[in-house]
Amino acid sequence: MVIYNNYFSEDNYHLEVYKKNKIVIGNTLTSNMSHIDLWKNKLNGTFKGIAPYVISTDGKIHQHYDPKYYSEIIKMGECDKEIIPILLENEGWLTKDYQKNELLTWCGNIYNKEDGPIVNIKWRSKMRWTPYTQEQMNSLVQLTEYLITNFKIKRYVSEHNTKILDIEEKEGIYYRSNYNINYMDVSPAFNFNEFKTKIENNGKLE
Repeated sequence: MVIYNNYFSEDNYHLEVYKKNKIVIGNTLTSNMSHIDLWKNKLNGTFKGIAPYVISTDGKIHQHYDPKYYSEIIKMGECDKEIIPILLENEGWLTKDYQKNELLTWCGNIYNKEDGPIVNIKWRSKMRWTPYTQEQMNSLVQLTEYLITNFKIKRYVSEHNTKILDIEEKEGIYYRSNYNINYMDVSPAFNFNEFKTKIENNGKLE
C-alpha cells in the first residue's frame, strides 16, 4: 500500500518528464520519518535532493511526488533525469563511543533501536551498519515490481553496491553507491542476493 504525503512543493523537484530506464535505491540516513522535516527546511524549502518514494522501517511506502518527474538525488545532471529513486529509511553507519559503551549515528545521536542485529563489515572506511527490516525488503520488492511494469524498466538488478564506471549507459535497478564512491548507500547490511533473486524471478525467491 502506498501512502501519498503531500509535504513537498514543486520547488523540491523538476516538473519535466523524461523516459526512465533505472530504479536507484538508497538510504534516507534518518529515522522516524525525520527526513521530511530535514528536506523541507533545507535551502529555505528549495532542496531538490528528495526522492519520490521512501520506505519506512515498518514497510510502509510513502510517495512524495510523481516518479515521472525528477529530482537531483544523484547530482549527476542527465543521470538524475532517467532514474526513479527509492530511499529506505536507514541511518547508515554507526561509530562506537568506547568510553560510554554506546553506538552513535553519523550525526552523533545514540543508536538504541531493535530492528535487528548490527552488521559488522568493513566497507568504504566504515565498520558498523544499521540493519534493514524484512518489512522494508518485502515492500521494496512490491514497489519495484510496480515500477518495472509501469515504466518498462529492465528486469536486471545490480549484484553489488560498489562503483560502476559506465553506469550512465546501463539499464535496470541499481544502488546510489554504484554511482560514486562517496555514497554509503545501500550498505553491506542490505540483502543483495534476496532482492536480486526475487526481482529477476518476477517476485519469487525461487
